Amino acid sequence: MRKIEVIVKKADRVLKVLEKECPDIIFSSLNKALRQKDIIVNGTRVKENIVVPVGARIIVYVPDEASKKNMIDIVYEDNNILIVNKSKGIETCDGTYNIQNELLKQNIIVYPVHRLDRNTLGLVIFAKTTDVQNELISAFKNGNVEKYYYAEIYGNAPKKHDILNGYLLKNKDESSVMIYNNKTSPQCLPIKTEYEVVKSSGNTSLLSVKIKDGKTHQIRAHLAFNKMYIIGDGKYGKNEINIKYKAKTQHLKAYKIKFNFSNGSSLYYLNNFNLQLNNEF
Repeated sequence: MRKIEVIVKKADRVLKVLEKECPDIIFSSLNKALRQKDIIVNGTRVKENIVVPVGARIIVYVPDEASKKNMIDIVYEDNNILIVNKSKGIETCDGTYNIQNELLKQNIIVYPVHRLDRNTLGLVIFAKTTDVQNELISAFKNGNVEKYYYAEIYGNAPKKHDILNGYLLKNKDESSVMIYNNKTSPQCLPIKTEYEVVKSSGNTSLLSVKIKDGKTHQIRAHLAFNKMYIIGDGKYGKNEINIKYKAKTQHLKAYKIKFNFSNGSSLYYLNNFNLQLNNEF
């Protein structure tokens, strides 16, 4: 947890003051700090976006990962692609604060080919040109890109290794998905989620999860449907588990990518790509 102190130079709403005086902090983290009474004005905790006078002393507590400078970590780059090790709290390319826009501020132009949820960590691929973008998008659709994730779940998995099959139905109004064993409507999409237990302490288990299709919230929802709740997942997990482990975001990380391009592809060289992140959340 990071403590920041600010002396107000110009009267304004507390969030406006903090946004101006703390440009390296994600605004959503400041907003969350206000809701949780982690902002103190002249010794009093506040939860409303009050007007603060000149000379007021503001103290705000934000998580270490709230710093924008921690968000963009380029781990691989060549003439065709750029890969970022994404932190929590930033979108891939949607919303006002995302990796694509932050790279653009550094005069780095990239094109998205897939996404990670805002609070999912790990490897995200960007294309350097629209031609490469189209080829990578096709590769994802055709199953020529394999994505591996670490997921920490509560308790033990029912098997050491398993391939879960099901159907996913997206609910756009609620920004969530439902999982079914059978195709209940034409909008249901088939999914396959493969997992293997890496280690287990009895209380929690670390899974390596492999997917090719990568539908919205697939891993989080599919594991939960099979009673394997990811620690920290506020949408598909269990609140009592998240409270027990003091986890506010899902313990899910995209740690490895494997390419399977054909000989004729200009990206065939990526088949030798070998980068693997650790299992820390």
